[in-house]
Amino acid sequence: MKNSRNTRDSSNKGQQDSFMFPERDDDTYFELPPEDDDYYGASDDGSDDGYDSFVDEYDQEVKPQSKRQEQRREKKQVKALSEKQPKGVKNREILVVMYAFICIFLTTIGYFIYYNAVESKDVINRPGNVHIAQLQEKTSRGRILAADGSVLAQTITDASGQEIRNYPYANVFAHVVGTSDINKSGLEASCENELLMSNINPLRKAINELQNEKNPGDDVITTLDTTLQQVAYNALGSNQGAVVAIEPSTGKVLAMVSKPDYDPNTLEANFDAIISDSNNKSLLNQATSGLFTPGSIFKICTALEYIRENPSYDGYSYTCQGSIQLSDGNGKTQGLSCYHGTIHGTQNLFQSFANSCNASFANIGTVLDADQFTQLAQSLLFNQSLPTQIPHAKSSFSLSSSDSDWLKGATAIGQGNTTMTPLHAAMITSAIANGGVLMEPYLVDSVQSSDGTTVEKNMPQSYGNLISSSEASLLTDMMIQVTQSGTATALSGLGYTVAGKTGTAEIDNYGNNAWFVGFAPAEDPQIAICVLVENASTSSSYVAVPVAQQIFAAYVK
Repeated sequence: MKNSRNTRDSSNKGQQDSFMFPERDDDTYFELPPEDDDYYGASDDGSDDGYDSFVDEYDQEVKPQSKRQEQRREKKQVKALSEKQPKGVKNREILVVMYAFICIFLTTIGYFIYYNAVESKDVINRPGNVHIAQLQEKTSRGRILAADGSVLAQTITDASGQEIRNYPYANVFAHVVGTSDINKSGLEASCENELLMSNINPLRKAINELQNEKNPGDDVITTLDTTLQQVAYNALGSNQGAVVAIEPSTGKVLAMVSKPDYDPNTLEANFDAIISDSNNKSLLNQATSGLFTPGSIFKICTALEYIRENPSYDGYSYTCQGSIQLSDGNGKTQGLSCYHGTIHGTQNLFQSFANSCNASFANIGTVLDADQFTQLAQSLLFNQSLPTQIPHAKSSFSLSSSDSDWLKGATAIGQGNTTMTPLHAAMITSAIANGGVLMEPYLVDSVQSSDGTTVEKNMPQSYGNLISSSEASLLTDMMIQVTQSGTATALSGLGYTVAGKTGTAEIDNYGNNAWFVGFAPAEDPQIAICVLVENASTSSSYVAVPVAQQIFAAYVK
């Protein structure tokens, strides 16, 4: 066995007696011992136990060191590569990542703010939203207050401990305030979010929840004037109709009355009886959702269009014979008459307006450009939603150059296919009073927590110029003549000047709708109003104007 070992070793002749293995961490090396059978521990029987022991030692000590060195070299290479990369590139990469995270963060925060300010109201006010029921379990619905602090709606507890909604003024504010239970409507519906939110002190809120007590909801403070609302309501009396009063300089809605009405305190008990009558309009807010033929108050729009098309309007003259015959487009003629066939004689534009001469304005309608007239109507917000948060119906205007002269004449005097809401009529009047600038009407002045802290404050918003200031001034002069020498002289001699326009719209089989729109004082308007009396037995001069007079007397200082 010794010979065989020597034979194997003899193949290494010519090599050095020693060689170096890979470096250690301490820069030493492993040296192969001299060829000596005793060193390797060869046994007498020639076995290789000694050599095998050496190999095992190598595997245990040297190989791990080699692996560590390899790992160290890889780390050095990575570091070298990273050091070769320009610092600007690394900084840009860091900035890109940082900006990305900032954008994501700001977007998330922005969405939460937007959701709480805008979408949360829509979600809560959405019909059938179960979140409302959850809020009602934790929050006692807030109050709705008039501008002077009078309570218009509140939550009270009956003898059994059950919460019920109470309306101290009953029918007077029925449509504008609305109801919160059955047939949810009015401010009760549009302010659902505010009334069911509670912005009281967080500590107090936590204590209430621990004690299983409801938190008081926030209060909605309106722009409504309690005295003016009652005056308008009483002035309408038993008549059906509507009243809208607006502060021209701000857009604050001061009063909004609709008749027929109902008592919101007993609505649930009487609901079936009310809805079973198909002719009963008690639940409809006529001021915002009723669409009516405007009659002669529309002559404000017709006069404006004529002035735009004819800057030399001073030369206008027409001799009224009490009626006018116009072609109906079918080879025949139809007549349009002044009220009671009154013959007004020769008049200029201002006189025709003051006397509300149908024949004169029907004649004007036949010479107006139908397309331009339509554009004017659209600029005055017909056929579109009004710039207000108050729910409303769209007024309509339709006229074509191919229409008959009779239809063009009827449209010019506010008949034809034109319809409008009292709210819309009040807005146009308010813009004239405010020098042509329309302030967007609003009902909610602010929202306050139950402890009086202001949560939200609404500021007046300008829609912009509905008409020019010079046009507003000219229309004001024309409307003053109506009250000084025309169809509304009952409004003269009040100690202040009223600018206004009457209107009597003929309704087939239903009599007349009597209108009045106006503002006072004409020189420094404090209030602009629209009065509508449905199914009147006589003209607006005898029905709508007296209502307006009471409203002006109650408000103008």
